[in-house]
Amino acid sequence: MDISSRSHTPLVWLFCLATALPAPIAAQLGIYDALATRFSDVSFFVNTGALLPVANGVTGDRTTSYGIEVLLEIGRVDRAASAPTTANDSVTLVWTGRQVTRRGSSTDTVDTYEVREGPSGPTGERIWTFEVGIGYGQLTGFDLEDPGLDMRGAVRDLPSLSLYATYEPLGGYLGVRSGFAQLQGLQVFDAIGSAFEGEAQSFMAGVAVGEFVQILSLSIFVEGAYTWRDFPSVRWSGTDPLPAGLPRSLGLSGWTLGAGVQFGVGGR
Repeated sequence: MDISSRSHTPLVWLFCLATALPAPIAAQLGIYDALATRFSDVSFFVNTGALLPVANGVTGDRTTSYGIEVLLEIGRVDRAASAPTTANDSVTLVWTGRQVTRRGSSTDTVDTYEVREGPSGPTGERIWTFEVGIGYGQLTGFDLEDPGLDMRGAVRDLPSLSLYATYEPLGGYLGVRSGFAQLQGLQVFDAIGSAFEGEAQSFMAGVAVGEFVQILSLSIFVEGAYTWRDFPSVRWSGTDPLPAGLPRSLGLSGWTLGAGVQFGVGGR
């Protein structure tokens, strides 16, 4: 086999594969490729907070939440740079050759260079960055006020969708979020050890304000947020009659204050 034809074999196979794919699959691959170029950051966070207001006998003086979020840049606003001055202009000398001339017992050597213009300065300054965040979070640390009942479980936000507007000169951002929330592993134990399992699903919504500081390739951020989580109907199951203090609905809204680390994976 000819070496040149062998070296092009992978390209031929790729071309054949691309042309053989059905149109819907090829279109989906194009969409995924376009989304991949938009990935900007991945963040991990841990928060602490409290439920407020407290309703239906639920208490949560010290809740904990943690999760992960993937960010996609959807827009930006840049401020055009002012016209560069002579001090900002730069040139580069590129060596192009050497000429040696002999004149009797002496030798003259002349190096020749080509002058090339370098960058004239920054093209602009980033002012605003707009991003979409797709994430997962879990909230724990809530219980019942009734001393005869012990509640265990968590609330999972999966998935959550957030919209962020970041003012780059100050490193501050504002976000709004919503998503699907469900009770995970919720159990209540009464005084004699009987267990009752609860299930419920709802939607969550929240607002967040934060500040970040760039350290090398990482961003460290602090964030304060308030999230509304209301489960109007909880389905309880158990072998014994339900205790009188078992709530039929759960309000798990509250504020959080936390921190996290964020690292870039794309164009930002």
